[in-house]
Parts: sequence; C-alpha cells; structure tokens
Amino acid sequence: MNTKNKIFIFINNLYKINARTNIFYELPKNDDFPLGNYVAKYIIFHEKELNNYLNYIDSVEINDFAKKVAGYSTERTIKTVIKLNQYVEVDAILANKLYDLYEDFMVKVIEKLYLNGSINFAWINRIVMEHQLKLRSILGTIDELRIFSNTKKFVEPIPCSEYSVALQLRILDINIERIKEPILDFGCGSKATLVHYLTKLGLEAYGVDRITNNKLYTIQTDWLNYELKPNYWGTIISHLSFSNHFKRTHFKMNGNYIEYARKYMELLNSLKPGGEFYYTPNLPFIEQFLSPKSYKINKNFLNYDIQENREPLDIMSVRIEKLIKATIENEQQIQALSIY
Repeated sequence: MNTKNKIFIFINNLYKINARTNIFYELPKNDDFPLGNYVAKYIIFHEKELNNYLNYIDSVEINDFAKKVAGYSTERTIKTVIKLNQYVEVDAILANKLYDLYEDFMVKVIEKLYLNGSINFAWINRIVMEHQLKLRSILGTIDELRIFSNTKKFVEPIPCSEYSVALQLRILDINIERIKEPILDFGCGSKATLVHYLTKLGLEAYGVDRITNNKLYTIQTDWLNYELKPNYWGTIISHLSFSNHFKRTHFKMNGNYIEYARKYMELLNSLKPGGEFYYTPNLPFIEQFLSPKSYKINKNFLNYDIQENREPLDIMSVRIEKLIKATIENEQQIQALSIY
C-alpha cells in the first residue's frame, strides 16, 4: 500500500476514534489535546516514509495531495458533526473555513518536511494543538453543537432514526399502486431504505441527503443546494426530514426560515401537474400561503408508537397535490413569511 493511501486510512480511523469526543470539553490541563495527539505521533513515527514520498513526487502533485487531504478532512468533519446532531447546518462559508484550516495545517507540515527533512516533536505538538484549538473555535459557531456540555469528555449524539418502509408508507398514507413517477425521497437517510424498496418494485425513484452510504439512486448534497427541475417529479416524499428541519428552523430565533421557505416552494413547483408532495410533520405556517387554485392540501392526524418503550407521537401527515402548472410564488409571498 502506498503512502498516500495509508494517510487517508489513518484520517478515516482518526475520525472513528474521535466520533464522540467532545472538542469543547474543559481539559484538566492546558497542555492536553482536545482531540488527542494521534496526528503528532503519526507524523513523527512515519517521518522518513513521508519524506521519501514528498521527494518522489513533484510540486504539482504535492499541492494536489495537500488539497485532497484538506477536502477529505473537511468532508469527514462535516459528516461527524451532523451525526452528532442532525440539525447541524454547514453553509459554504463554514465549509470553506474548515477547508482552509486543514489546508494550512498540511502546508505547514509539508514545508517543514520538504525543507528540513525532519520534524521536531515539540514543533509538531504545538502545530497540532494550535490546529485543534482553531477547529474548536470554528465549530463553536454552530449553535447545535454548543448544546453539548463542556464538562463531559464524550457526547451522546442526538438520535436520528431511519424508519422502516412499512411505517413510512403507513404514516404518510401512500398507496404504492397509485404512486406517480419519478419519485424523489427528499431526505432519504444514509441507507435510503425507501428508495431501494421502490426501485426493487421497478419504480423510478431517487434520494437526496447530506450523508448517503450507497450512491446508487442517491445524491449526497445539502437539500438547500439541490437543484429541482420545474414540473418534473410525480411524487416527492419527506418523512421527518426536510419538513422536520423546516419546522425546527421556524421556531429557532436565528433560523434560516427564508431559505427553507424558498426550497419548500421549489419542491412544490418541481411537481408535475397532478404530482403529490407527501410529508410529516405538517407546516401550517407556510401551508396557509398556498393558493387553493394551485394546490390541494390533505391532512391526516395520526398517532403511532414509532419506537418501542417510548410515548406515542402525535403526527400529522400532509399530502399536497399540484393542480396546475404553478410557477414559484413571487418574492412578496415568500417575504410575507417574515411575519411569523
């Protein structure tokens, strides 16, 4: 196995080790590493191998290598924090800050190795510590991560369940025999269980989510960034996903509700005439703005014990049918949402 692959395997293992480590934990001593000194030890131990690799490749390949490590580390960090709390939102600005942080670290280490041929243990310890403290500062700007206590070394992730196909269809009151294609599961979950079930039935179905384990029939992206084609989808499904996050941001003091409102209207606009949008929970604060000439709203009040040993949840599912070729509602209608 070559050096480059070994480094990416190490990074992957590092994230597994620190998956639940609390970077905000108040350390007993100032010289303790928030995420451990695994990186410093790895670089010192593999110093000769890293040197040989850097001397073997040219400057263009070195630059490309640094960027790939920075990109992969950024991606893994974002996935890790989302798994800790599903409501974490990482915009382009925050993602770029993370990328710049990892790239800066890589450049410092590469330059030190390339110019000096060796690395002092005290120097790499200082660089790693500075890097982790900067990372803590960046992640500290995320509201949903600050809920974790700084008195605990490890955190308990906010639950994010992926429900069975049968339960999703039952709650949303979807009749497979009359479902319209193509189908989009907007917030399909990492396993995309419903998408794969539908495709096995011979239906044209796709899923979108921020984390997807199986790339077949799924797209990994932030749903706010996903481009929706007008008048394209026969059915859109959002079971405790996009609509759940929309409802939460509606109640959040600094919530991104305008962007969610725009995306909600884009989802409706992307339906074919006669197409249907199934979701739960309901969103009365925006549903009230929909024109009855363009959309027909059906609601079902349900009560299911979704998980064993828990109180039954009161759930209202919604089915919105697009009646005509409606365009995205004008900006005034979207801005009207600011009154709630």
